[in-house]
Amino acid sequence: MTISSVLACVDGGDGSERVVQTAITVGKSFSAYVEVLHVQRPAAPAMPSVADGGSLLASAEIFDALEREETSRTKNAEQLFQKLCVDAGLNIVDPDSEENFNGSNGGFAWRLVSGHDNRELGHRGRLFDLIIMAKVNDQEGGVDSSSLEAALFDTGRPVLVASDQSVDVKNMQVAVAWDGSREAARSVGLAMPFLEAAGEVRVVTVGDKDEVGGGEELGRYLSRHGVRNECIPLKKNGGSIASCLIEESRNHDVGLLVMGAYGHSALGEYLFGGVTREILESGELTLLLAH
Repeated sequence: MTISSVLACVDGGDGSERVVQTAITVGKSFSAYVEVLHVQRPAAPAMPSVADGGSLLASAEIFDALEREETSRTKNAEQLFQKLCVDAGLNIVDPDSEENFNGSNGGFAWRLVSGHDNRELGHRGRLFDLIIMAKVNDQEGGVDSSSLEAALFDTGRPVLVASDQSVDVKNMQVAVAWDGSREAARSVGLAMPFLEAAGEVRVVTVGDKDEVGGGEELGRYLSRHGVRNECIPLKKNGGSIASCLIEESRNHDVGLLVMGAYGHSALGEYLFGGVTREILESGELTLLLAH
């Protein structure tokens, strides 16, 4: 199993540069096709259906401001691809090419589409092995953003949430948050290319007192795939599961945390469950999530 195609989603905001940098590292490491995607959202004017000159003027001004912002974001995204990919001498390819990049440093393509970002991401993301996105940003909807929801729940693909950390695929320490759940098992299976390439894998379980354990079975599973690993049982001691995982990752210089993405039902107050939400909101770790 390997990663042959990567979709890097850039919105032109603050996290876009790290997304492209991470995608370049992953693409080179796996000799993969990397598509840098920017969805230009339509700034549909909210024009009132009343003959009120003042309201019409205000609506037009708001529309113009939204249009300028979206144009600026598109320009920023395009300039990032130019600087980090084209000017850096990477192998630039047509996004509709059928070229095979095995044995090379990968191929990198730019794709600009117009539409609603969550719909485009949900549709296009299903055709890639990995999706890379920026860490959550309150200005973009934070943990509850429609784009993050689409990536995790609509595509069936793993999502790598890039943080400010750099990613060194072939030498970094990887931690797996293991609780025996379906989501955790799925995340491990989809993260196998990273686990096989990692310098060290730590299987981390968190519980209360004698409840800690269960990682040994996953450790044996990973060993059968040639993945050297160590099982780390942690006690919560009054803290949250998320805080234990964050502290463990921080103390051992973990470059990637693999975990299941847990969600509430559609009637829940929040889309994401407590552990997923807390770790995403911290923004400290590079995450590989799957649902």
